[in-house]
Formats: sequence, structure tokens, C-alpha cells
Amino acid sequence: FQLSWPCNYNAAGKVLGLDLLNNPDIVSQQSDIAVKTAVWFFQANRMDEPAQRGDFAATTRIINGARECNGGPGASSQQTRVQTYKRVRQCFGLGEPTINPTC
Repeated sequence: FQLSWPCNYNAAGKVLGLDLLNNPDIVSQQSDIAVKTAVWFFQANRMDEPAQRGDFAATTRIINGARECNGGPGASSQQTRVQTYKRVRQCFGLGEPTINPTC
């Protein structure tokens, strides 16, 4: 897991009691810190609500917003992730998403 933008490193660091703003590499170097920042991001951005609804597009908007949604410069990355999401759903016998997974 990685965070984007200095404000996220700063906010996560304050909650975790770490100076992630001045030492962001620790997130990629220590798996326990990576997990803690992932949980922080999930909670801080209320990702539980769209995730519980199965709204994959809403979670993408929270994570990458305009970068991937509405034809943004990372739209192809979103398409790859959506295809992976659909394959994982099939592996668990969940069928096709009931909500459009593309934002």
C-alpha cells in the first residue's frame, strides 16, 4: 500500500504517531506500517460505506478521483483494476457486479 500526497502522509503520521511526512519511505519498507496506513486511509475516507454496498466505482473515486474517473489520465489503470475485480468476484462465486464498477 502507498499513500499519495503529502497531506495524507502527514495526517496518517499524526494518527499513528510517526513522522511520515519527513520519512514517507517507511510505509513501503515496513509491512506493519503499510497495513496501518491502509487501515487509516480506509477509515478516514469512510470507504466502508461504498465497500459494503459493493460500489467499486465509489471506492475508486475516493482513492484516485479525477486521475482515473471520467476519462482522466489514469483511466486505463482503472479498466485493468475493474477487470481484476470482476475476476475476483467470479472466484468467490459472486457473479457480475450489481453496481457499475467503472466511475
